[in-house]
Parts: sequence; structure tokens; C-alpha cells
Amino acid sequence: MASFSLDLWQTLTAQGQHYFAQKDLRQAHIFYALALDEAQKLIDDTQLSKDYEHSAQLYMTACHHLVTSAKGQGMGQEQEKYLQLAHTQLQIFANRPELTELTRVNSLKVLDVTLVGLLDYYQTNQVQHSQLLADALIDEHVAYMANHDDKNLSETPCGQCTDCVYQQDDATIH
Repeated sequence: MASFSLDLWQTLTAQGQHYFAQKDLRQAHIFYALALDEAQKLIDDTQLSKDYEHSAQLYMTACHHLVTSAKGQGMGQEQEKYLQLAHTQLQIFANRPELTELTRVNSLKVLDVTLVGLLDYYQTNQVQHSQLLADALIDEHVAYMANHDDKNLSETPCGQCTDCVYQQDDATIH
């Protein structure tokens, strides 16, 4: 299996954006799916992704593009599929012990975004039992974040102080 390439991800995403702007949502969806495959390589390769603080953002962006193109094509189940995929995959990713603290905190913050996307989907698409699903998702998210010391709520890289600075060697200066 080939390793992740940021250049390839960017090229695939740009092609998807091109077709999306041209209103060719089927072609856009194809390129976005290829970009997601590339993003999956990144989060699967812990040796690479553990130090890349934007790994979760990149993965979520790929899923977001697929959600948007599916919505434009009236594919509601596809929307939910990619919203769920982003949320589930990023929970798994954020749990990896090898991640640097900065990568983990950023991943936890991205999970807040995937939660909002799912809740919005349930509300706007009148999903059966949407309130029950939303309540369960919120309860699960709160418990998950509590297991990570609510680092998603921190304003600083370390989540502990107000004036720390993240250094390239993964050391945080307080």
C-alpha cells in the first residue's frame, strides 16, 4: 500500500472542488472519495500522523466534501454515512497512545465539529428518533471527552496554562 501524500490529497481535493464549482457533483464526489482514501492512509499511518497536528482536520475535510456533494445530489443516507465515518474514525484516531499531545488535542477539537455536523443532520433531515439519537450522541461525546480530561475545551496547546508555546520538538514551554 502506498504511503500518504499531502500533494496527492490536495490535488484530488482541488479536482473535486473544480467539478463541484462546475455543478458536476457526481465527478466531484468521485474525486472527494479518492481524497478520503488518501486521508485514510494518513490516519492509519501512526508513525506519520502522530506528529502531524492537522491529521484529523484533513480527514474531516475530506468527509465534509463528500457530505456536501451527497447533499447536492439528494443522497441523504450518504450524508449520514460520511458524517458518522468522520466522527467514528476520529474517535479511534484520538485514542491512539502514540499521538503527540498537540495532535491529540487538535483531534479532540475536530471531534466537536463532527458532533455538530451530526446533530445538524439529525435536526434538518428529520431523521426518525432524531431527538433520541442526538441525546445519545451528546451523552457519548461528553463521556468520551471526559476520558480525555475535556482537552477539547482548552484554549492552549497543552490544555493546562494560558501562556504556553508549542515547540517543534513536541515540547511545550510553560
